[in-house]
Amino acid sequence: MFSASWVFGLWGDALREQLLNGFFEGAISFDKDTLYLRFTRFDGSRYTLEVKFIDGHMFILTSDRIFDQNDLRKGMAQFKEIENLQIVGIKNDPNDRWICMQLSNNNELWLKGFGKFGNVLLRNSISDETISLFRLSLKSDWEFKYPVLEAIQSSDSDVKKPNPDELSALHIKNWPLSIQELVQAELHFMRDFYFDRNKMQLIDGLEKKIKHYKKIIVESQRRLKDIETRRSNKELGDLILAHSHSLKPGLTKALVTDYFTDQRIWIKLNPDLSAADNAKKYYGKAKNEVIEVKKLLEQIEITQSNLKDLELQLAGACASTDFKSLKSYQKLAPPVSNQIQDTLPYRLVEFQGYQIWVGKNNKSNDQMLKLAQKNDMWLHAKDVAGSHVIIKKKGAIYPESVIQHAAQLAAKNSKAKTQSVVPVIAVLRKFVSKPKNAAPGEVSVQKEEIVDAFIA
Repeated sequence: MFSASWVFGLWGDALREQLLNGFFEGAISFDKDTLYLRFTRFDGSRYTLEVKFIDGHMFILTSDRIFDQNDLRKGMAQFKEIENLQIVGIKNDPNDRWICMQLSNNNELWLKGFGKFGNVLLRNSISDETISLFRLSLKSDWEFKYPVLEAIQSSDSDVKKPNPDELSALHIKNWPLSIQELVQAELHFMRDFYFDRNKMQLIDGLEKKIKHYKKIIVESQRRLKDIETRRSNKELGDLILAHSHSLKPGLTKALVTDYFTDQRIWIKLNPDLSAADNAKKYYGKAKNEVIEVKKLLEQIEITQSNLKDLELQLAGACASTDFKSLKSYQKLAPPVSNQIQDTLPYRLVEFQGYQIWVGKNNKSNDQMLKLAQKNDMWLHAKDVAGSHVIIKKKGAIYPESVIQHAAQLAAKNSKAKTQSVVPVIAVLRKFVSKPKNAAPGEVSVQKEEIVDAFIA
């Protein structure tokens, strides 16, 4: 970037011409990456430098900004120790990346380039102590080893000409270069830098949003397929009523003839309910499924529309070549409404090809439990409140790495998330049941297998 020794050589010569025997008026900053240095020339005219840091790299610019009392109140004054002191010397090394302004009270203001470790430092030349820094994050600068100024033979630097490739990379065509031309080249570079950064941030945000919307669509379609392919709850209710005369109270399941397929099937029953009430329960599930299907279809339609808009924005953002064209793609598509988002009671996580569901709250934990299949893996942090976690079955066994990842999710989404090791229950869904009159999220586990989740 613009922290080469020849850049500091140009600035050293320019500052000697402009500021030698003038006065340091003061310094002010409005953020951690920009510092204004205000001077009064020997003839009484004002001169202001704007020192900017981009990814740690120092850029020295001239500035026409005029500061009023309101600016001085809003900003943070820097280097008060040298305010209104005369500049008695300005030195730089043609082979190094620094400029030293010597003040009349034996203090020195250093502009230090050094690549990504640029900074502005105030030093007492008598004690060799660093008095203050602008970029406080560079703590090592408190122990900065200052060059020996006496080794610099002349205050006038012999500016070394940069090689042609270096000039070309910075879009500089002519040499020698005036300070005005150097500042223009810096501003051109900064415009490109900020444009590229904004463009990449926008593209990254759009790509993440597109990925998220595609996941919503896939999961909604998967849920629709599950509802469409599994046995209809309405038909199960009809079969219970058709066999109600032979269903005795207290049964947990019944083997009945399926008139729709002419096969014998088992139907789960609530032993505390009559046949009619069991049928009513299945009819209620069927009604809820109709509502869920409607919401899922609405979600897919809205998400597909938003996805199309986002893909158009992404294509436009990728093709943008200036801020004006990029600005039109800054506004993202509106988010899916909360009502639609709540259709899925869980947050989907994919790990090593496995789908892992993480419950959103107590109510969604119960809904998620109903959606899970009997041989899915159920996990929950032991003896503390937290989210239910479900690993969807895939293959004959659950890999240990997948169980451990899901256990970590259960631990991190529980009241025990501050512990380094959290015991997590991990059993098949068929061993988990919802007791009668239980509070939302409360379950009964027939047997417990414990997995230790390690939270980094």
